[in-house]
Amino acid sequence: MLCACSRPAEAPTVPPEAAAPPRAKDTSSSGSSEIDVPVTDGVDAALDALVPETRLSPGGKRVVSGKHGVVTSVEDQATQAGVRMLELGGNAVDAAVAVGFALAVTHPSAGNIGGGGFMLLRLDGPTEAIDFRETAPRGLTRERFDAMIARRARDGAAVGVPGSVAGLHLAHQRHGVLPWSAVVEPALRLARDGHRIGARQAKTIGWSWAHLSKDEVARKAFGDPRTNGPVKAGATVQLPGMALALERIAKEGPAGFYRGPTAKDLVDSLGPHGVMTLDDLSSYEAKVRRPLRFPYRGWVVETMPPPSAGGVALAQTLLMLQEQQAWRHPLGSPDALHLLAESARRAHAERRFHVLDPDALASEALERKRQRWLDAATWLTPHPIDATRASPSRDLHSLYEAATRELEHTTHFSVADASGGVVSCTMTLSASFGAKVFTRETGIPLNNSAASFASVGENVVRGGQRTTSSMAPTLVLDSGRPALVLGSPGGDTIPNTIAQVFTNLVDYGLPLDEAIDRPRIHHGFVPDEIGFERTRPLSAEVQRALRARGHQVTSKRAVIGDANNILLSGGEAFAYSDPREGGRAAAAHPPRQRRASK
Repeated sequence: MLCACSRPAEAPTVPPEAAAPPRAKDTSSSGSSEIDVPVTDGVDAALDALVPETRLSPGGKRVVSGKHGVVTSVEDQATQAGVRMLELGGNAVDAAVAVGFALAVTHPSAGNIGGGGFMLLRLDGPTEAIDFRETAPRGLTRERFDAMIARRARDGAAVGVPGSVAGLHLAHQRHGVLPWSAVVEPALRLARDGHRIGARQAKTIGWSWAHLSKDEVARKAFGDPRTNGPVKAGATVQLPGMALALERIAKEGPAGFYRGPTAKDLVDSLGPHGVMTLDDLSSYEAKVRRPLRFPYRGWVVETMPPPSAGGVALAQTLLMLQEQQAWRHPLGSPDALHLLAESARRAHAERRFHVLDPDALASEALERKRQRWLDAATWLTPHPIDATRASPSRDLHSLYEAATRELEHTTHFSVADASGGVVSCTMTLSASFGAKVFTRETGIPLNNSAASFASVGENVVRGGQRTTSSMAPTLVLDSGRPALVLGSPGGDTIPNTIAQVFTNLVDYGLPLDEAIDRPRIHHGFVPDEIGFERTRPLSAEVQRALRARGHQVTSKRAVIGDANNILLSGGEAFAYSDPREGGRAAAAHPPRQRRASK
């Protein structure tokens, strides 16, 4: 709804009260699942004792830095919501939850409460991976899946059971220090009182208008009645339906979304092809999982485990690069890019065919899988990399012809607090605005994640289970302390974006802004090509050298990733927002002396 307000409401003020005592866990609300993270074992202790071979370069000409916490996201108002929580005495989790909900309002093409995501967090204990990926409705059969794909996943059959509300609540339940209502309130105010449409979101609404304009709720929310077209950048928009949903969530927790009128509105809005039921919603659980951990030149990389296939692809890419000592080659050279492309090609073959919902496996089988995923030899032994020639993707896997690609419409944000606590979080609706289905009363855009199952391989559709995703929030530790908070949107390109930012920082010593600004490439097994950004092109000489090795090299109009990342060093945090999507990084001022009670 286009608003006549002169400006959006400012961030909320929470009255300072006495600090809260530790809060007992409450799992009575639907949507939360307490799963204990395994205690640190000998292998983990050995990893934490490693000393990095290289050093990071703190600073940078365009970074934002501070000692009281930083936030970086794709959207300024969401970033400010997180900063406000830090200034109220909240920790990184409080800030992250506020950012996540705010993005559902200000960046609704990917930020969401009608979709899902992954979060890695580390405060004063072991890193936890919060899995709030959507699940397939129990009634989603292979026949319904095939029919939905034939309809291009733009109806109620494509909607998976949303996980974002449960996941954000679970993280807050375990680690937040501000009241739940306080961390939801910034998003509630932005929806109710109005928020500015940023340039990037305005473009996305414009690109999607042919589909959005067919939906009455979307047309009312994001249309300009004066032109009968989409709203433009700078317009102030109110979302009263979303505000109603957020008000219920703020008051009732997950039960305000997974049960009651919001849940009924969701199911009733799915249309004739809808599969999800009220029972699917009320039984959804977010889960705490054990991160994938592996060493890289003395650094410890922690990334999202399955159902994140992106974490697997990132781990295998970096482990193969480490095995080949790719850092010996100059940054951006044909040799370095060839090794990256060949490693990524193999890692993405693994990602496409050999990753699935871990809950579908017995514990012993899952441990065998983890060993496979964390071993460079998994692909280098049967398919060694030739330093002089590309390996055709069809020669690496018999299912090459059946491989599919993942949609790229996700969003990533990173948070660090004054105590060194960190959060890396990626959220998605899968496609831009998901299934293009909006709930009738509350105006919530719904995901089309059910289309992310595959027809072949291990990620085949199973009712009640999670589909895989390329989302891969990642942390990097230096002697057990957080040093990097990494992640990106971009579907299949996510692992390659993170790998390139990471190696730019760790192997080549670039400051954070330069590491993120550099040109990127992508090889995802399919299509069998190296893609590069048209706005940051490879030189003609490098392109010729790669083609001489047998690579197809292709210019891409779309950017590769949006790395809103953080570097920590010497008690200070350095944040940068990738200019590719025009986001915002900001630092917090010293928090108030007293904290609102939880």
